[in-house]
Amino acid sequence: MTLGFDALPGNDALKASLRTALDRRFPQAVLLSGPDGSGKSALAQALAAALLCTGPAPRPCGACASCHKISHGTHPDLIIVDEGEGEIKVETARRIRDEAAVLPNDGDRKVFIILHADRMNPSAQNALLKVLEEPPRYVFFLLASSQPGALLQTIRSRCTAYQLAPPSTAQLPDDPALLESARAFLRALTTGDEYGMLLGANGFSKLAKAPFREAMSLLQAAVRDAALSLAGTQPLVPSLAAETRALAGALTADKLIALYDHLALLSRRAEGNASAPIQCAVLAAGAYSICHPPRSHSRRAGNRNGGTHI
Repeated sequence: MTLGFDALPGNDALKASLRTALDRRFPQAVLLSGPDGSGKSALAQALAAALLCTGPAPRPCGACASCHKISHGTHPDLIIVDEGEGEIKVETARRIRDEAAVLPNDGDRKVFIILHADRMNPSAQNALLKVLEEPPRYVFFLLASSQPGALLQTIRSRCTAYQLAPPSTAQLPDDPALLESARAFLRALTTGDEYGMLLGANGFSKLAKAPFREAMSLLQAAVRDAALSLAGTQPLVPSLAAETRALAGALTADKLIALYDHLALLSRRAEGNASAPIQCAVLAAGAYSICHPPRSHSRRAGNRNGGTHI
């Protein structure tokens, strides 16, 4: 897990504002909103680390026992709620509410991160209203959402909102080895070279200076450039312009959108427990199936009911 704000690209004014808030009285319910790839999850985890840090300022210090536990995913007072693409149901909200009533294990604070908060159904949101409005003195809620308008107004009104800007050229990683791996992956993706895609994706797992999440941000920007290339939109990744133009010529708009969503999902899950090689294999397999699905072949075969299988 990434600790500290300096490792998060872009949104400098927002990060400065949050640092100031941490030095004073930080709100107990925060809503971080912004498009996919803007860094909501990473920022929420950096804030959680700062709130739970027991070392010297600036926090998170990265050296105290709390920071070490957070970096290894073992801090008992950091609870991350991530249902992936699924709905967050009322049972989950009730467990959050019940857990909030329990005193912290290690220190004097407990932090809940609710990723994709807009996926809470209305019953789940209503179940959290009271605890968001009057949380125990030791509890902090960090909600992250790419569609804050999907949240009930009563939820939004109980949170201090911070808006993250979309990724820009300046925010994207510029590691030469990362760019070369992305270039190889995009070329293989364009031609439908499944083995080449796997080799290109595997290159991401060997980059010591560029975590997998950064690779996904770069690929998302490239796919975005491909989708908008015909409109003359300024590219986010000029160094991959040749590859994105070729990709735009090879794939339909629907496939590009599906590919972007696939990359966004992998980016959101990049902080999980899966190893980089596994994540890279999922990247290659998913992208290939989206962009180059097997052609269906109709074959008549009589069955016992006299029907036809296709």
